[in-house]
Amino acid sequence: MKIGKPASWQGLFKFLFLLSVAYPLQASAQNTDSIPKAVENPAEEEEEEDFEKYANLNSSDGTKAKAFCTSKVVSQTPNRLISIGYDVFGPFKLGSNMGDSLGMLESQANLSHGLRLEANFPVVSNNRILFSLGGSYTEQNYVWRSTQQEANNPMYQTLAGGSIRNLGMVATVFKPFNERNFLLAQGLAEYAGDWNFAKWQSPAYIKYSATAIFGWKPSDRKMWGIGLTRTYRAGEINYLPVFLFNYTSKSEKWGLEMLLPARADYRYNISKRNIIRAGVELEGTSYRLNDRNNYFANHSGYAGQDMDKLELRRSDIRLRAMWDFPMKDFYWLSVSAGYRLVYRYNVDNIGEVYRGFGLVNDAPYLLENEMGGAFFISIVATFVSP
Repeated sequence: MKIGKPASWQGLFKFLFLLSVAYPLQASAQNTDSIPKAVENPAEEEEEEDFEKYANLNSSDGTKAKAFCTSKVVSQTPNRLISIGYDVFGPFKLGSNMGDSLGMLESQANLSHGLRLEANFPVVSNNRILFSLGGSYTEQNYVWRSTQQEANNPMYQTLAGGSIRNLGMVATVFKPFNERNFLLAQGLAEYAGDWNFAKWQSPAYIKYSATAIFGWKPSDRKMWGIGLTRTYRAGEINYLPVFLFNYTSKSEKWGLEMLLPARADYRYNISKRNIIRAGVELEGTSYRLNDRNNYFANHSGYAGQDMDKLELRRSDIRLRAMWDFPMKDFYWLSVSAGYRLVYRYNVDNIGEVYRGFGLVNDAPYLLENEMGGAFFISIVATFVSP
């Protein structure tokens, strides 16, 4: 696809900050401590506080003060407050199954790329509750190699004039009940489609997701939980069980950070400020296709079909390795590389439908596409929590 016209970055940043822009559930749920005060004498290292001596602290009325668990484990990857990054994917093929008349039409992409903006703003943060608001903006642009088949492929024609974009808003609550149990909940709204900053689409196409997890934290090195989610990560609406597991070894050199089925990472701490991770992430949603140039509506293969409910069901499985390290103070850089597998890239025209991976509803797609895998690299500059 040809790259669309440059967006108004000033307008984009204003819009994102007005929405209080965030990203992952696990990241937004992490605790944000206050910035430590400067040591008066730099030559003297401040003695580490032993918090165990406060374990039996009583309140003013003589009763024992109630303790609450925190939202993170020791040596966990720091929480990203604000970040800006860029993804670049290598060459791949897109095959569109046009049926008996045209068969499989192939388009070759030289590369795809896109901007990624994320932020997370704590609204309430104390030992009884953590509440944060935020959002994210991602885009995907395609650079195609010209082929003779493109004129007959409405999928290629629809995407050739611009990008697919996703603007998200998220609210996250971490509520500890005591020293061992907690509730983690999130609500997410996604405004995804082939819209641009000159031609917006109707708010009626916003997609809503929600997750709730009840968890246990037996120690400062381990927390886990189970729950349910309504999600579009697999490209279309699904209701799935969720498993949270964060763990750090006794040596604090390695650990696990998992929120299945969204992501799972093995973490190796070279130091507390130098971290390597390797794992997998499922990323995707459902994008509104507005068909403004009537490529689908005017195609002979779709005569009589309803084109008012076109949705691109997109989902990627990303196998990647990441390196997180500080550039200066709380400004970090994250570099990741890996291989993207495409789980789903199909077009629907039947509105919201729950297929349940074909077990509940096996309704056919309007257009089934096969997108090849691609190597990718991502570079993200972040401001992390202290």
